[in-house]
Amino acid sequence: MPSVALMKKLSALDPALRDALLAVMEEVASQKEPREESIPRAAFDELTNVVRRLSAAQELTAQTLQTLADAQARTEQCLSTLTERVDRLAQAQERTELRLNELAEAQSRTERHLQELAQAQSRTEQRLNELAQAQAQTEQRLTTLTERVDRLAEAQERTEKRLDELASAQIALQETVERLALGLGSVRDQVGGLSRTMAYALENEAYRCLPDFLKERHGIVVLERLVRTEIAGREVNFFGRVRKDGHEGHLVGECVLRLDDRTKLAQIQVTIDAVEETLGGPVIPVIVTHFAKKDVLEKARQRGILVVQSFEW
Repeated sequence: MPSVALMKKLSALDPALRDALLAVMEEVASQKEPREESIPRAAFDELTNVVRRLSAAQELTAQTLQTLADAQARTEQCLSTLTERVDRLAQAQERTELRLNELAEAQSRTERHLQELAQAQSRTEQRLNELAQAQAQTEQRLTTLTERVDRLAEAQERTEKRLDELASAQIALQETVERLALGLGSVRDQVGGLSRTMAYALENEAYRCLPDFLKERHGIVVLERLVRTEIAGREVNFFGRVRKDGHEGHLVGECVLRLDDRTKLAQIQVTIDAVEETLGGPVIPVIVTHFAKKDVLEKARQRGILVVQSFEW
C-alpha cells in the first residue's frame, strides 16, 4: 500500500503517467514473495526518488518543456530498470516455487521416514519388552542358580572337610602299610631263606639217595659222583656220567620244591640243549621235587623227563 505522501505526489502527475506508475507498483506487489522474499529497499527508495523527480518535473513543466522531456526520459529509464527487476523477481518467484516443491517432497519423504522410524520404535519397544521378560527369567534362573551354588558350596565345604579326614586316615593307613611292607619284606626274606634252606636240604638228600634210587627203579647206573656245576653259562644242580642199557651218557638234573608250572620244564629243556651242544652224547634229564602236579608230571613224561618225588625213595 503506497504511503499518503507518495499518493499526494502521484496525484500531481499526469494521469497517464500516474496510471503507469501505479500499474508497475501493483505488478511489483503481486510478484512479491509472501513468505520468504520482499522488494529490495533500494528499489523502493529509487522509485521514490523517481516519483519525487517526476513531481518536480511536473511542477516545472510550465517553466520548460525541455526539462519535462528530460524527466520523461529518466522516467522511461527507471521503468526499464523496474521492468528488469520485475523480470528478475518473476524468475526468483519461479525458483522459490521450485524450491517449495522440493521442500514439499522432502517434507513428504521426512514424514515417511518418521513413520518408518515410528514403526521401528514400536518394534524396538516390543523387542525391549521381550528382552525385559527374558531378563526377568534370567534373573530368576540366576537366583535359582545362586541358591544351588550356595548349596554346592556348603556340600563342597563338607566334602573338603571329609577329604581332610580321609587324607589324615590315608596318611595313617600309608604309615601302617609301610610298616606292614617292612614286615612283609622281612617275612619274604625269611620265607626265601627257608625256601633256599629246604631246596638245599632236598638237593643234599638227593645227592645221597638218587644214585641207588635210579639204579633200583630205572636201571640207571651212576658212574661217578653227582656234582653241582655250570655248563655253557647255565647252573646244573645234578650232573654226572651214567649208563643205561649198556649206553653211557650224562645225567642233567634240576631240583625244585614244587613242580606246578610248565615253564620249569622249558627251563630244564634249555639246560639239556646246552649240555648236548657242549658235551654231545645222550642226556638223561631228571627233576627232583617234593611235589608235582599231575598235568605237569604227564607233560614231563611226554618230553622224556624223569620226575623223582622225594617220597619215592
